[in-house]
Amino acid sequence: MASSSTGFNSGLDIAKSYYVATANPAPDHPALVGDVDTDLVVVGGGCTGLSAALHAAERGLKVVLLEGGKIGWG
Repeated sequence: MASSSTGFNSGLDIAKSYYVATANPAPDHPALVGDVDTDLVVVGGGCTGLSAALHAAERGLKVVLLEGGKIGWG
């Protein structure tokens, strides 16, 4: 059985995987301050939010993705 750890900000139990153990640390991003000119705001950087943001950006929209935790864990 895989060992587990507490998920980032969620309090959920996430099984440790090869990906979790070997992934490069995510770069730090500053907090969003002030006004932002955008066509679409996606709240949540899980798989669905990332997909929505990517597809919109590929179609030429200016996209802002907001995530309070770790990208891709949603």
